[in-house]
Amino acid sequence: AFFSLQEQNKPETHPLRDPESRGTAALRTLALVRRTEGNDAAGSLYEAIGERVHERQEDLTIDLVRHALEDVGLRAGLLDDALSDDVTIKEVSEEHYAVAASVGCFGVPTIVLPSGEAIFGPVITVAPTGEAAGELWDHFEWLTRQDYFFEMKRERGDARPGSRASS
Repeated sequence: AFFSLQEQNKPETHPLRDPESRGTAALRTLALVRRTEGNDAAGSLYEAIGERVHERQEDLTIDLVRHALEDVGLRAGLLDDALSDDVTIKEVSEEHYAVAASVGCFGVPTIVLPSGEAIFGPVITVAPTGEAAGELWDHFEWLTRQDYFFEMKRERGDARPGSRASS
């Protein structure tokens, strides 16, 4: 599901209408790709955008989205198609507000589980890979299925081994 902090924080300015607004081109392109190419293609594009932003430290611009489309073998013109298609604004906006309503709080990224339940987290300082990533998700997902589980939080701090945050 789509979620936009800009849409959440400034809905009166309609940031999804401004293609230069950070993240707008990505969200609208993802919406069009999902609608026309399928969920797997949208997932691949999302991953390519994330790699460029988080691993390569590139700015989230229109050009980045265009390059990410090419990275996954999609037509770069899908970006222009998305920005000229106002339906993408509606798709992103409707999903954004549905997610915000389902989690019961605003301004937080949310995971919507297959059950339809919306959750925030887990928030971690280092993203595990391979088996460790699967194990983390398996444990976290198990915990979310327990009727008695509501919330877990701990004090923020240094997450190095031996520190209070990592204990």
